[in-house]
Amino acid sequence: MAKKIMAWSKCKIEIGKTGDNDAMATELTSIGVISNQSSSLSAELGDSLTAIATGGETVAEEPLEGTLQVVTTVIEPDSALLTLLGIADASGKVKTHIVDGNWSLKVTPKNKGAVGIQAPKTSISYQPAWDEQNGHTGILTFNILKTTDVAAGTDGADNNYWYERFTTTSAL
Repeated sequence: MAKKIMAWSKCKIEIGKTGDNDAMATELTSIGVISNQSSSLSAELGDSLTAIATGGETVAEEPLEGTLQVVTTVIEPDSALLTLLGIADASGKVKTHIVDGNWSLKVTPKNKGAVGIQAPKTSISYQPAWDEQNGHTGILTFNILKTTDVAAGTDGADNNYWYERFTTTSAL
């Protein structure tokens, strides 16, 4: 049996603007220092279509895909991150908390051989926060979106997917 390499502990999260045809960004930028134990990937089940016959008997059911979300907290987010997200100008004046457009996301775990994920298309929500214990933080929520480019790539691969798993080649 092969040794399991766990994807726990420290991780690196990078983002970049989604490319043409929902392609993974070619340039990724680190979002900064991540607060301890604040990052998670979660899924919610989707609704289902149900056909019910007279008398209340279920005759057919079709599940619909749900949602996938990565949430993390950045410690003391800098002006470079806020500018990259398009919510502040270079002087540090925050103009909005709405992050426009689609973004690629890559989550790389600390341990060499662990499995990370990269999602070519997400929407980002940004929430500023501050408290006496943690200081200034930014909570980033990435809603993973299924790519819509159904045309096969030049390699014949199907380009319609949520995210891709990858194995890390070096330790952080």
